[in-house]
Amino acid sequence: MKRISAGRLAGLLVLSIWSSDCATSAPRPNPRAVALQAAGVVALGRGQLEKAAGDFALALEYEPRFAEARNGLGLVALQRGDTARAEEAFRAALALDEDLAEAHFNLAQLLMRRDANENALAETRAALAVDPGYADARLLAGELLLRLDRPADAHWEIEKLCAAFPRRADVHGANALVLVRLGRPVVASEEADLALMLDPRLASAHRARAEILRANGELETATDEIDLAIAANPGSVQDRLLRVTILVARGMWSEAASALEGLVAAAPRQPEVRFVMAFVALARGQSEAALRNADDALAIRARYPQARLVRAQALIRLGRGEQARRDLQQFLDEAPPAMVAERAEAEAALSDIPR
Repeated sequence: MKRISAGRLAGLLVLSIWSSDCATSAPRPNPRAVALQAAGVVALGRGQLEKAAGDFALALEYEPRFAEARNGLGLVALQRGDTARAEEAFRAALALDEDLAEAHFNLAQLLMRRDANENALAETRAALAVDPGYADARLLAGELLLRLDRPADAHWEIEKLCAAFPRRADVHGANALVLVRLGRPVVASEEADLALMLDPRLASAHRARAEILRANGELETATDEIDLAIAANPGSVQDRLLRVTILVARGMWSEAASALEGLVAAAPRQPEVRFVMAFVALARGQSEAALRNADDALAIRARYPQARLVRAQALIRLGRGEQARRDLQQFLDEAPPAMVAERAEAEAALSDIPR
């Protein structure tokens, strides 16, 4: 489990101090509870989970309605991999203080892991309603909008950050990824270059470069770039999936299959993993396997146009035209306008199915 960034921890500490010193409409928390909360934040930043949990729990004994301490317990649970307890703590913190932006943000991250992207986006919106300058929440909103196939909306959010934080590498890296999705590779490349000047190990910038190189057919160099992204962020399922698609494009089937096996073990409920498995199976002529994996992806995420299209293609190869027709029509109903090539492919396939 990745540790919480120093910046977020500092923000959490400032938030707890600010809320105790500046609130006028609510009674100030017990000073001992505030001190324990601050100590818990420091311990959490050092990876001392037992101490952090004890500090936050004791703070709540001094001040049972101390939302920041309840949020802190949620972060401890998240670091321990106990997502159910983490969610319970974040929601309990928000029940105590619905304007606790950090708890909205933490809950959004947790929901995104479960692919509940619409709900996660709503939580980022709630955090930003409290604090429009909450950069991490706005970055997360941009990532969620990309997952929801809304790149123009994602760009709108990231543009605000570029104006406010021109020296933040992660902001420019996020902008590069959005611009790739918008079909603006030249500007995306410039943003990736700027991000890497600020932080040479930034995974998102290397991923953007890999996407651009893949689209240009420079597959070997694309592999090198995505390997740099994975080295910087080994836990990223998205980067490892991109590497698989590049390996497939290079015809390196055994390497791609091996990488997919690792991904299934690491993220069995990630719909993108099942989609890529379906895509690879279809490319290898394994239509039944493609259909099974597309079904698995759609069982996890019902509205998934890319998986719907692969499912339709598998059905066509299996001679099940009427079922394929329904899937193709559903794909056309759901696919965003930006998927120009895929929509054209689906329309052509639909016209070829005899009535």
